[in-house]
Amino acid sequence: MIHPIEDIINSYLNKSATEEEKNYLLQWLDEKEENKIQFRETYDLWLQANAALIDDAEMESAWNRFEKRTKIQKGSSQPLSLSRFSFLRIAASILLLLAVGYAGYLLGSREEEPVIVYNHLLTGADGKGEYTLPDGSTVWLNANSVLKYPEVFTGEKRTVQLEGEALFEVKKDKKRPFYVEVEGMDIEVTGTRFLARNYPEKNQVEAVLVNGSVKVSGEYFPETQTLHPGELLIYDKQSGQIERQQVDTDNYTNWIHAKLVFDRTNLADVIINLEKWFGIEIMASPELTRNIHMSFTIRRESLEEVLSYMTLTSPIAYEWKGEVLHLKNK
Repeated sequence: MIHPIEDIINSYLNKSATEEEKNYLLQWLDEKEENKIQFRETYDLWLQANAALIDDAEMESAWNRFEKRTKIQKGSSQPLSLSRFSFLRIAASILLLLAVGYAGYLLGSREEEPVIVYNHLLTGADGKGEYTLPDGSTVWLNANSVLKYPEVFTGEKRTVQLEGEALFEVKKDKKRPFYVEVEGMDIEVTGTRFLARNYPEKNQVEAVLVNGSVKVSGEYFPETQTLHPGELLIYDKQSGQIERQQVDTDNYTNWIHAKLVFDRTNLADVIINLEKWFGIEIMASPELTRNIHMSFTIRRESLEEVLSYMTLTSPIAYEWKGEVLHLKNK
């Protein structure tokens, strides 16, 4: 007999689910994205409810393991340090292994079948972090981002999947190139420093090369694109158009140093960075974002201070409609 999904999730989290229930849960998770979201939310609540029951020694051990694998960035105007209780609360987000495509993990591994276990790093609206991957590569994950990577890199290449924004410093290994998969685009690396940006709500996917060399390809790319240091590649997900341009890479990477620096930066890019920095949603017309460029630096300034500066130095006005900030011409 199959019980309501809430009961099945609870049984699974408490390790009392039957094989039939585990199979049903796996199929349910694979049906649609909303089901995965419901599972994550339930897991988070379950983790918080059980936090008080965790033995102090177990808590200490888990925290120490987490600290060794993850270096949390400090000094940002968006606090990144974690209390131990916060660690428990977000453990569901950072360490939750929802490798739905790999039934072996959810249903229990079988000795005769090797199981690939995936980790998911997730950051919230006010979260940024620095992490070390299993191969020794470093990744800085910006707000509202998800990075999926295997617990151990095996085979002839190292592959991760990104939704959001991340700066990678890849450990060189000519025999095993590093791949970042984003929507509509694959980035191949041997050892270099580059940024990838891929937010689902945005029409564009971007890759910025700081140093080294990367090759960018995709299903709808007419040919593989080789980027050089200081180059930005923009792929439009709707039109399939590819654009390349020279940029100041500091404009794209300064957020890892707890500051945002804009130097004649297009308003569209300013908006993307402000949304992630302050955890808000900003709307503006394409005409406005195309024609305005801005230069300023943010360290600890409030949103109100930034908006005041923008309205004083450009033909921009703003208004709040609910929780959405709308920019418009004066």
